[in-house]
Amino acid sequence: MTAGSSAAARAAAPRTSGLRQRLRTWRLWIVLSLVLCLVVVLGVLTGSGTPAPALSPANPAPDGAMAAARILEEQGVEVLAPGSFDDALELLAEKDARATLLLVDPNGYLNEEQLAEFSGTAHRTVLVEPSFTQLSVLAPDIRSAGVIPENSGGALQAACSEADALAAGSVDAGGLAYRGPAVCFPVPGGDGTAGAYASNNDGAVVLGNAAFLANGTLAGRGNAALALRTLGSTETLVWYHPTAADIPAAGLPADPRTLMPAWVDPLLLWLLVVAGLAMFWRGRRLGPLAAEPLPVVVRSAETAEGRARLYQDAKASGHAAETLRAAAMTRMAAKLRLGPQCTADMVVRAAAQATGRPLDDVGRLLNGRPPARDAELVRWSQDLQALEEEVTAS
Repeated sequence: MTAGSSAAARAAAPRTSGLRQRLRTWRLWIVLSLVLCLVVVLGVLTGSGTPAPALSPANPAPDGAMAAARILEEQGVEVLAPGSFDDALELLAEKDARATLLLVDPNGYLNEEQLAEFSGTAHRTVLVEPSFTQLSVLAPDIRSAGVIPENSGGALQAACSEADALAAGSVDAGGLAYRGPAVCFPVPGGDGTAGAYASNNDGAVVLGNAAFLANGTLAGRGNAALALRTLGSTETLVWYHPTAADIPAAGLPADPRTLMPAWVDPLLLWLLVVAGLAMFWRGRRLGPLAAEPLPVVVRSAETAEGRARLYQDAKASGHAAETLRAAAMTRMAAKLRLGPQCTADMVVRAAAQATGRPLDDVGRLLNGRPPARDAELVRWSQDLQALEEEVTAS
């Protein structure tokens, strides 16, 4: 080994040992950081995206409807799930009114104009627990009739002549009741005019209970038979579930001026003219402005004299003495170079040493009891001034 390589090895040794020391010091935080990164990566790789909504054909949860969609596909029905309002209209237009439209909009995202665009686009339109707006546009001869209690006998019998309902026989109780030209599964104890299933002659069918399609209740009683026969009557099923993205953008706000009567604009112009004349009348000049140089300079002697008169009027001889002594000690401390942290005893000792006066005399003057009368204050202030002059001259 050459001398150069030995020197390089000796220089690299301290660096290596320092790196190892830092790694040992930070090893806990390094391990925690690696674990956190691993958890994040696993969460990204294994985590699912936004959960599908209830009654979605892609939702395998109990409130989803994947089971019904899979069974329909196995029976040869083409199940299409458009992701937007425009996609749904496009798919229905391609099928030329030969498809079934299943509309599940529990949140009421679609307005009347959008719902009206679905009219006549499908051979059959199936609505699940529709709102008043959905009924008034897509099935105006079907009306809401209240709620069906879930504990009303446990099952609802078909009690009608509709083939789909008769094939189901009975379904689970619950949901909403509707009245229409044809009503099935009537409310127990009612007059038979309101039930969980309603239809009309225009191909509109209303299912009053989402449990007829949900995965968790599809196998109960005749739910599956009713759902599959209702949705599988055509070769294509457009399963549309609106989202918040389908809400139409609000129009531009109206101009407030268009809401005002015609006489407002002339009145505003007249008020503007009157306000201008009033400003000209009241804003006339009353004379030249007085000029005064600023800031005003006041001599320090006048300020000191004014403060002294205030002390005299208030008979505050003690307070005046404290003020004089504090100012004198501050100036003497600066002259004696004692610094801002010095104490009164330090100033007394330094002043006595600088002037040669006895320590007790200087202490009574600087650290003793201040005079209480005006005559004593005059003599004391003269002695204090003499001491300060001696310190300054030293």
